[in-house]
Amino acid sequence: MVVLSQPVLDNLAHFETCKPTGEINIIPAVDLSDYSNAKKLILEACKEFGFFKVTNHGVSMEFLDRLESEVVEFFKLPQQEKEKSGPPSPFGYGNKKIGPNGDVGWVEYLLLSTDAKSICPGIISDTLW
Repeated sequence: MVVLSQPVLDNLAHFETCKPTGEINIIPAVDLSDYSNAKKLILEACKEFGFFKVTNHGVSMEFLDRLESEVVEFFKLPQQEKEKSGPPSPFGYGNKKIGPNGDVGWVEYLLLSTDAKSICPGIISDTLW
């Protein structure tokens, strides 16, 4: 998310935009089993849409369900407890107020790092990227 320090309403015609909303029918998908094409598809999806869905990543649904449960429990903790896991430098818990030129509110985030090879053995290789 980008929060602008000043409005740009008078110069919007100069900005390049993503595809018009009428043209977006599906979320771009990147199949990680197609190593030769994955990097290109990720780049295209980020340029055109800003996000994408990953398929054939090798991460089990059980793992993803457990990760989601743990994250939900973490963010339910009192603020003082969450702050013990921060500040993000570069990983950890962080939060900030946002606005007034964008969404107004409070954003919390948890930046994690992992060894992808330990999660997806056989899927992630040294030569993939």
